[in-house]
Amino acid sequence: MGRLVRPRVRGALVVLIGVSALAACGGGGDGGGGGESVTVTTGAGGGPARVSVAAHDVYFDVERITTPAGELEVTLRDEGNQAHTFVVDGVDGFKLEVSGGSSEDRGVVELEAGEYEYYCDVPGHRGQGMAGTLVVQ
Repeated sequence: MGRLVRPRVRGALVVLIGVSALAACGGGGDGGGGGESVTVTTGAGGGPARVSVAAHDVYFDVERITTPAGELEVTLRDEGNQAHTFVVDGVDGFKLEVSGGSSEDRGVVELEAGEYEYYCDVPGHRGQGMAGTLVVQ
C-alpha cells in the first residue's frame, strides 16, 4: 500500500449569516499540520447557522465545526476531481453529494447538542481521513 501524502493546504469560505471568514486547513493522513476549527452562529433574524465545507481529493478543508443546537445549513463544494459526500454520523436522511469538478450541494440538518462525526461515505475516503468533528452546543 502506498504512502498517503497530504494535499496542499487550501482555504475555506465560512458564511456566518452575512459575514464571511476565511479558514485555512489541511486534510487527513500523515505528514504534518492539523485542520482548522470554525465556529458558526445564527443571525439576528433567526434562521439556520451556515457553514461551507470544501471537499478536496481526499480531505475536507474544515476538520472541526462548532455550532449552536438547531438548524445548520451546510454547503458542500467539490474542489477536486472526485465524487464526495457529506454525512453526519447518527443523523438519518441527511446526505450531501457532489460529483467533482466544482459541483455544489446544500442542505439543512436539525441537530441536538452533542458531538458528531461528519465524513465522506465514498468507499475508502473516510479511512483516508476524510472526516471531521461537529460540536453542537
